[in-house]
Amino acid sequence: MAHSFDCERSSNIVRKVTNVSEDRRVRRTRRLLHEALVALILEKGYDQVTVQDVLDRADIGRATFYAHFRDKDDLLVSGAQEIRESLRQQMATFIAGPARETDGGMGVTRILFEHAEAHRSLYRALIGKRGGGVLFRHAHQDLSVLFREHFEEAIAVRGIQPAVPVEVVVQFLVSALLSLVAWWLDNDLPFSAEEMNRMFQRLMRSGVMGTLRKDASA
Repeated sequence: MAHSFDCERSSNIVRKVTNVSEDRRVRRTRRLLHEALVALILEKGYDQVTVQDVLDRADIGRATFYAHFRDKDDLLVSGAQEIRESLRQQMATFIAGPARETDGGMGVTRILFEHAEAHRSLYRALIGKRGGGVLFRHAHQDLSVLFREHFEEAIAVRGIQPAVPVEVVVQFLVSALLSLVAWWLDNDLPFSAEEMNRMFQRLMRSGVMGTLRKDASA
């Protein structure tokens, strides 16, 4: 019995070691493919990049690529998951904190500018003009959910009567914000994240925030 138990335990250890090695190989393969795609996007633009270009740059076989991804769109979206989750967490932390109450919640845009500044090459490849708009749409959806929740909460808590439907406000705000971030990145960050956020908030406070007033007929 002891011998059987030892054999089973040894077999389990071997399986765990094998799984760890396989996981590392998978992570390394995916990382190489993601890095190759980002580099190629910045060099020639997303629309001009082919799967074969990525394979050549990463030095990975076609069968291996298709074992992980359906196509280059799938590779791009997958590569952005980690950065999107990081941004979501930072925004959620800010919204739950006391700073939100002192700036009306609009300071969440600062998190986006700072995050983009810290990961400028990746952001430029994902939502800049060379990115082909694939991730721009995903970012638009993510931010729309965030701002929609914020404005709906503000309306419920403060008894605000919007002069413009909330969905129109959300779509305008998110479109303007992402377009501005993309321009900022494509032009090599001519202003700091703090300056960009300050200018954006100045524009929004005189426009968007004016639509969320109590007296819609004023």
